[in-house]
Amino acid sequence: MLDDSYYKFLKDSFQVLIVDKSCIINDSTDTFFRASKGQDITTVHPFFYILPDLFSKSDLTHYFHCVQMTILAKKKFFDISVRIEADNSHAAIYLHDLTEHYKNVLPIQQNRNESTIQFQTIQKLNEELEEQRMFKDKFLANVSHEIRTPLNSIYGFLNILENSSLGREQLDLVNIIKSSANSLLTIVNDLLDISRIEAGKLDIKNRRFNLKKLFEELCAIYTMKSEDSRFTFTYDFDPKVPKFIVSDRLRIRQILINLLENAIKYTKEGNVNFKIATSSRNARRIPLILEISDTGMGIPEEHQSTIFDSFNQLEKKGLFGGAGLGLSIVKQLTELMGAKIDLHSTVDIGSTFTVTLPVGISHDQKESVEEKRSTRLSKTANKQKKYRILLAEDIEINQLLMVKLFAEYSEYSLDIVKNGERALLMLERYQYDLILMDLTMPLMDGFDAATQIRTHQNKKLRKIPIIAITARTTEEDMDLCKEIGINDVIIKPIDKDILFQKVEKHISRINKKKGKESENS
Repeated sequence: MLDDSYYKFLKDSFQVLIVDKSCIINDSTDTFFRASKGQDITTVHPFFYILPDLFSKSDLTHYFHCVQMTILAKKKFFDISVRIEADNSHAAIYLHDLTEHYKNVLPIQQNRNESTIQFQTIQKLNEELEEQRMFKDKFLANVSHEIRTPLNSIYGFLNILENSSLGREQLDLVNIIKSSANSLLTIVNDLLDISRIEAGKLDIKNRRFNLKKLFEELCAIYTMKSEDSRFTFTYDFDPKVPKFIVSDRLRIRQILINLLENAIKYTKEGNVNFKIATSSRNARRIPLILEISDTGMGIPEEHQSTIFDSFNQLEKKGLFGGAGLGLSIVKQLTELMGAKIDLHSTVDIGSTFTVTLPVGISHDQKESVEEKRSTRLSKTANKQKKYRILLAEDIEINQLLMVKLFAEYSEYSLDIVKNGERALLMLERYQYDLILMDLTMPLMDGFDAATQIRTHQNKKLRKIPIIAITARTTEEDMDLCKEIGINDVIIKPIDKDILFQKVEKHISRINKKKGKESENS
């Protein structure tokens, strides 16, 4: 049996109201507030406006937790249950007073809610930042593509002009245009690299390469630059440094070019010196020391700590321009490669930038057969055979450029189509030794065309080497090229020497395979 205290608890903790379908009160225990018979319950509190909707539902029992009401000027919290009669004529409403309980629980719950809200806010901000980053990356990639495409024809035709019968004044004008095009390309490359570094998408790719050859290439470029300038260019390659090392050739070249360009920009007269050395040598790894010094304007001590920041440059009476990205990229690349960079500079005396980079030593210090072949180019080509090449390129000016470039090489004939669909038709009709494929074309792009070639029912067609010629430079695009079976990639603007080196390399490989097959048969 229940004792009186329990009935008192029920009486003190609950108020029961009986209402009809029209929300009119038929009866009430009046435990917490007075409810007159015949009164519309919605006038007691706005919560009860939900009753008509509950009468229309199939469920007969409904629960509501932590409903706040002000009763006799006091804030109270109720759990409310509503039970509809089976004939849908009346409802019993039970109000359970849990004010003390909710007063204790709510602060805890509020803290939890605030933590949840804070987490959700941070998550939302991160999502928005990621969307902004993706938009920026896509924007930069599109801008890069759109700028590289016209630059390709500018560079190409400038090279053709250089090799034509021009006077001295005309050659000077060509060099001015080429210098401006180089500056534009440098800015585009720097913006893309900064974006990749910030996104953590720039990978260091350590491979064996000829450091001495890279050194000689850069020395040739900057010796020519110094010929018509007021500064002299000197250089030194420490004999202790091995010829072949294991590191990222592209990034080392990028570091050196940025430092050399910086030295030249701030040296009106005097000397720029380029040196590669090492402090020790062992069988596996050495500290490679890249040093560029100049006798230029120097860097004030108060600016030396910020000189490597993005978009930061030294301006002196408006004499110098630039995007201010070069040294920032150098700093970030050296950090990615586990290197360090030191600066020693004195105003009006000059600056010395020293990069100390740990690199591997190749166990083989001899040129490979392929490297020897690349220095000979057409010497290894079979002059008796004319190799047939298919170019898929939709932009007419780039088609004309390729015709002009290939006209100098009698061992190649070039057929041109303007999209991937036409490329497939030509491949099914004629035999080709090599395909040059633009990746962005109408109707069918280079990715889809290459995929169909690599999965074609004709086995011979599937094996034709494909070189992508593209203005697209993202890591995703490069990875996709490898995934679908594209053999090589040339980034626009096209370097004529690189183009024919790669053409020769892949045709030579095919000839070598054919030779082995004929020997075996």
